[in-house]
Parts: sequence; C-alpha cells; structure tokens
Amino acid sequence: MIQKILVAVDGSAYSLRAALLGAKILHPNPSGILTLLHIAKPQSPMEWFQGAGSDIQGAPDKERQALERALAEGHKILKETEEALSTTKTGETFKTEKLVVPGEPAAKIVETAEAKGSELIIMGCRGLGGIRKVLLGSVSEKVLSLSRCPVLVVK
Repeated sequence: MIQKILVAVDGSAYSLRAALLGAKILHPNPSGILTLLHIAKPQSPMEWFQGAGSDIQGAPDKERQALERALAEGHKILKETEEALSTTKTGETFKTEKLVVPGEPAAKIVETAEAKGSELIIMGCRGLGGIRKVLLGSVSEKVLSLSRCPVLVVK
C-alpha cells in the first residue's frame, strides 16, 4: 500500500484533479501522507524591467519582491487546493502537508519527492503548445525523466 504521495500543484484544473486522485489513492490510510507541493517561480530578471527602462540598481529589491509575490501566490494556491480536498470525504483519513519551494519546477519536484521519501508523484499535464514545447519541454516530461519513483500524469 502506498504511504507517501507528492502532488505538484500549480493552481490549474489539472493539478486539482491530481490532488483529488492522490487523496483517493491514499484513502482510507490513516498513516498516509499527501504532500501538496507548489514551486514558486518568480519572474525572470528581464521581466522585472519591462517598461521600467534599465534600472539595474533596483535588481536585488525587485528580485526579492518577485520571489515574495511568487511564494505568497503559492501559499494561496495550496490553501485553495486543501480546501477543495476538505470538501471530499477522502481528506479525513490521512495527513496532508503543504510546501512552497522556490526554484526550477521539475528539479524541485523530484528533489522534494526524494527528500520526503515519496513513493509516487502525481501531477497535472499542462501542455505547452508548438515551439515552446519543442524548445523548453514540459515539466511533466522532465519529471518523468528525472524521477526515480513512479510518476502519474493527470489529464
């Protein structure tokens, strides 16, 4: 029986489905742990200065502010996801923990899953289209290639 599941949550309908599926897999397992993980990815340095000229001296403050906004948004998304889980009966039988971690999504998802001893990663599939997918790849594809534990991608 699976005891520890990590669900990557980004606020999309796909990630909510992933969280609900994780809850169903763990139910009824009183020793189960569902970790809801949001990766806070602040704006890139180029985005800080769009329309603001080239105020490089303000970069450290802008970077800190962008990270603070991304972390706050992550906590909000996790709270909303946890509230959605609490409306189902499955959320009553296992422990739920919430984490917001800054960084590159795929690497941080895998790193956190390993650190937590997760036996399964569940995440939504938010397809990038066209050239972006060719150039960047998708987070789910990267997690699939990096992870040592099974990964379930939800559509």
